[in-house]
Formats: sequence, structure tokens, C-alpha cells
Amino acid sequence: MSDTDIDDDFDGEFADDDDAKMVEEAETSVRTRLSSLEKRRLIDNLLEEKRLAKELKDELDDIDNFDEDDDDDWEDDDL
Repeated sequence: MSDTDIDDDFDGEFADDDDAKMVEEAETSVRTRLSSLEKRRLIDNLLEEKRLAKELKDELDDIDNFDEDDDDDWEDDDL
């Protein structure tokens, strides 16, 4: 069976143009929905990365501000 025989078997599948249009619209809708879901997933990942970066920055700022009395604990004069 050649490729043309296979193609000929499906020529009458969508005899009505309305059916073919509905199938095409459904395929387009599915592709659009999948594209929207992928975009949403990327946005969610970006927001999570930003949240984690802010959390890490806040923790580092807290560590920097830990010595609130402005004394240098590493001065050699105390020894």
C-alpha cells in the first residue's frame, strides 16, 4: 500500500466543510490552551524564583544587621 493509497482512504473523511472547520477550530483551541498553560507555568516559575530571591536577600540583610550595637566583635584591642 503506497502513501497515496492511504491519503485516498481519508479523502472522504470530512466531506462537509463545516466538520473540517470544527476540527480545525478544536485543534487551534487545544493548541491555544496548551500555549496558555505553558505561559502560566513559566510565569509561576518566574514568580517563585523572585520570591525565593527576595527571601534570600531578606535573610542576608538580617545577618548583616545582626550586630545592632555597632561593636566590632573582631577587634584585636580586646585581647
